[in-house]
Amino acid sequence: MTDFRLPPELIPVDGRFGCGPSKIRAEQLDHLVANAHLLGTSHRQQPVRELVGRVRSGLAELYRMPKDYEVVLGNGGSTAFWDAAAFSLIDQRSAHLAFGEFGQKFVNAASTPWLTAPAVVHGEPGTVSSFFGDEEADVFAYPHNETSTGAMTAVRRQGPTGSLTVVDATSAAGGVDIDVRETDSTTSHLKRTSRVTVDSGSPLCPPPLFNGSIASPLRVATFQKSCRSGSR
Repeated sequence: MTDFRLPPELIPVDGRFGCGPSKIRAEQLDHLVANAHLLGTSHRQQPVRELVGRVRSGLAELYRMPKDYEVVLGNGGSTAFWDAAAFSLIDQRSAHLAFGEFGQKFVNAASTPWLTAPAVVHGEPGTVSSFFGDEEADVFAYPHNETSTGAMTAVRRQGPTGSLTVVDATSAAGGVDIDVRETDSTTSHLKRTSRVTVDSGSPLCPPPLFNGSIASPLRVATFQKSCRSGSR
């Protein structure tokens, strides 16, 4: 098969961004075997609860999180977080910066029948867009690092008093320092740039942040405790 071509439906919309190989080191498999008591058991069992507690405490320390923020761990990736944000963080309307695949996917998730159409400031791939300052929205969302292009934004609180700043740190978490107080919620895949260790120094599963959480296969997010939830 010298003329094999991928079907169009399998080609990423943005040709610079697609899934890549993921190499599993022998040490990672050895670590799973050495901690087999954590596998195949309930998340309610004490060993699992203790591990989760250590992960949350370690991330809170790493990100110097204030006491009114908390680390949230969950299964799923960016899409799961965006869907949750559209349902429980956005009250009526959101404003977005979209300058690549990740930012645009958040816009798509927020374009739901129960919300007013989002305000979107687009930017060309490789550039960074900025809010105009006159957007009428209760959530201001943007990527910290646009994985598809490498473009990086400064993490700063946006919008008027009472609005929420929601940041998808995507590939930046663990590699670029931020002040979580500039956000109300942050989510990310720490696995891309960092390795978290607990107690014995054994590597944990790669993480993502939700204002302080871990991802892939877990997703990490950090939330300010006063964030609205379950408004619908």
